[in-house]
Parts: sequence; structure tokens; C-alpha cells
Amino acid sequence: MNDEELKAQAIQDPEQAQRLIAIESARANAKFKLFALLGVFVVIVVLSLIAAALFVVDKAGDLKLPWSSIGTSLGTLVSAPALGAAVWWMLRKLRGRRGGGTTPQAPPESRSEGDQNQVGTS
Repeated sequence: MNDEELKAQAIQDPEQAQRLIAIESARANAKFKLFALLGVFVVIVVLSLIAAALFVVDKAGDLKLPWSSIGTSLGTLVSAPALGAAVWWMLRKLRGRRGGGTTPQAPPESRSEGDQNQVGTS
């Protein structure tokens, strides 16, 4: 049954309507719980990444290098995202070479480049 048929049947039968409302409420609650768990997971991941970054910067500051510990900490803090951006850029370029999907600039190869009204005759 599609939604329109269910609505028509629910209008005629109050028990059916109550059952459908309970089902939709349960679905909404399940979605809310899923998004809440996902949100908690994201917060935990972000906090652990921040803690790891602070740990690395602290340990980098303790290194015995010819420049100051502040310079080492700042260099570590700047170079880590720069390295991540460089890797992301290279992966994006490699995917582009392999034909990583269809875009308006790169239509699929199966598309006919000829006449719009062309029939598949050879």
C-alpha cells in the first residue's frame, strides 16, 4: 500500500490511525537516537583528535632543536594540516586521472555525441 491508500484507510479506521501514528513515532524516536549516538561519536572523535594534537605539540616542544620550543610547536601545528591538505590534493588529482565519475564537464562515455535524434542504426 502506498501512503495515500494508508491515509484513506486510517481516516476510515481510528484503530488503524492510532497504529500508524505509533509506528511513525517509533521511527522518529529511532532516528533521533541514531543521530544522538552519531553526534556523541563525532564529539568523542573530535576531542580525541584535539587531545592527540596537543600531545604531539607538547612533545615537539620538548625536542632539543637549535630553535625555540615555540617555533617547534608552531611548526608542528602548521605543518600537520598542510601535510594533510597536500595528501588530499594528490588523492583528488589521482582520482581525476582515473575518471572518478561523471560531471557536467566530463559526460559519460556512453553518451552519444552526435545528433539528438540519432537512432541506433549502423
